[in-house]
Amino acid sequence: MSHSQATFSPPVSEKNSFDFLRLLFAFSVFIAHFGVLTSIPVKFPISSSMGVAGFFIISGFLITQSYYRSSGLLDYGKKRIRRIVPAYVLIVVVCAIFLSLVSTFSFNEYFGSKTFFKYVAANLSFLNFIQPALPGVFTANLYPNIINGSLWTIKVELSLYIFIPFLTLFLKRKPIFILTGLYLVSFVFVYYMESLYDRSGNRIYPILSRQFLGQIRYFTSGIILLFYFDFYRKSIIYFLLPSAIVFILKYYIDSPVVDVFYPFSFAVLIVSFAYYFKNLACFSKYGDFSYGMYLFHFPVIQLIVYFGWFKENPILLFLTCFIIVLSLSILSWHLLEKHFLKRNRHRFV
Repeated sequence: MSHSQATFSPPVSEKNSFDFLRLLFAFSVFIAHFGVLTSIPVKFPISSSMGVAGFFIISGFLITQSYYRSSGLLDYGKKRIRRIVPAYVLIVVVCAIFLSLVSTFSFNEYFGSKTFFKYVAANLSFLNFIQPALPGVFTANLYPNIINGSLWTIKVELSLYIFIPFLTLFLKRKPIFILTGLYLVSFVFVYYMESLYDRSGNRIYPILSRQFLGQIRYFTSGIILLFYFDFYRKSIIYFLLPSAIVFILKYYIDSPVVDVFYPFSFAVLIVSFAYYFKNLACFSKYGDFSYGMYLFHFPVIQLIVYFGWFKENPILLFLTCFIIVLSLSILSWHLLEKHFLKRNRHRFV
């Protein structure tokens, strides 16, 4: 059965500040990675894990909405490919070619290396964990060998794109039960992976907990608010205060009960902010630079650390990294990304 036969209708479009929030979350990831890659601590109220979770919540809300607004599965697939693939391919290919200039390998050794071809094949297949390093690149950095530690989330995002058409087949009647069930399964999975890590110390378990099944709780939180958008808007007072309390408690109490409610509470705060601070929608008129910032910042910081620029001046180092990353993000949007999205009726997704 095609998705056009589903009884659900997405909420009517209205101004929102999702573009602002995505840029804010991308900036939070940039700041966190700047601290890790330079060993310079930078305080910011939004952690990288919050930023990534925020991205997934927004994706659950907007990508599901995009699916229902698409004319068919092919239209939906084309929109998703046009949004995520061009800039992703650009950063993988540019890094693979031009980072040869800073490799300890010679030109012939670099491009003739199995590691080079494995990197290109693995990363263009969204399987960056198979080969995250290029031959002889960033070997002496503070965080050695890793070219782009942000790319792991893209395969999780792609998994959501593929999952949504199948999920909607089961959401025709009382979707709250299916979505809540998935939410709880995701929480149990993460909790189980963490317990295995505590007992064994094997780092594979926290890595597995961050993959698609572990992120379902954030995706489904966004989807729940989309499906029950009208009810949520009418009952916002009953959602907002409890969600704010859970959000605050997360930082002071290590409790499974708080952890269970945290993803949905965070989703309530995000969607509430997006629709009640509509003036921040003005960011949309300049473009959506969040994806570029998310993709480009890691190799840029690594490259600047490699050259040793401004290592005695942390403020200047931070500003240099940020200006370069923001400039590349703006160029990527105007020269590449938006041209692939021109046919999209709903650009913001």
